[in-house]
Amino acid sequence: MERFLIALDCRQDCEKIIDYMVRVLTGAGQSEFHLLHILPTASPDRLRREELQRIEDVHAARPDLSGYFWEAEDEEMMKNCFEQAREKLVRAGFRPDSIASSFVVESGERSDIILAKASELGCSTIVIGRRHSGLVKEFLRGSVSRAVIKSARSLAVWVIEI
Repeated sequence: MERFLIALDCRQDCEKIIDYMVRVLTGAGQSEFHLLHILPTASPDRLRREELQRIEDVHAARPDLSGYFWEAEDEEMMKNCFEQAREKLVRAGFRPDSIASSFVVESGERSDIILAKASELGCSTIVIGRRHSGLVKEFLRGSVSRAVIKSARSLAVWVIEI
């Protein structure tokens, strides 16, 4: 059974990654999917008291997130993205119990986070989107997909143009 880590940035057009997965894998047998999103960090000074309390409750359940803060709107966008991805995969015939999701908060290089999560979950394939950005922007910021490809060992990496 193939286990796929699907890294979603939950921005415009990221559903193209799921559409591609459905096109390629429908009828291909059993597969497991793990949807991953990396939330950007936020300063706790910018968050309302209710948001801080909600995040502290999450910290209690997920000690790996302790000390990290994020915006509620980013979390809501991620939840909607995960829900839409799950629905598409289930409609395509994949079992609901074969689809998991999780998030982490940005704590280093995104490519390193993706590779570590794939290793932790025992995934055989990483699926990631790539947006065409200008050459200057790519030079300055780098490309997450390029860094994943460069550092992946014993893993297949599918890069989907979005």
